[in-house]
Amino acid sequence: MTKLTNNKTYNSLLNKSDDRGRMPSLKSISKLLTDLGIQHTLREWSETKWRDSGLPYNTSGGTKTYTGYKLHIPEINLHADSCDTYYSHNTWSYARDIIGLIKSK
Repeated sequence: MTKLTNNKTYNSLLNKSDDRGRMPSLKSISKLLTDLGIQHTLREWSETKWRDSGLPYNTSGGTKTYTGYKLHIPEINLHADSCDTYYSHNTWSYARDIIGLIKSK
């Protein structure tokens, strides 16, 4: 495995892959992947969520727009979108896949 320069992000991913702790931000994961030379893309993203009735959802801050990032890692076909409704539920599996990729390098 390549020497890590960002151990905090790596350790957070390792914990999250066991469904313990918090998921690091997609932005910090992107920095780690860049340091390791792993091909990926990170885009800022925003969207408005709509109810079935056609009315927009409001966030706790009162805005109708959710902002975040989209991370794509083609080598493992990973697409993580922090605005996605089920993002928080799926973070452990994203972390597991990213850790597996890092360990294979």
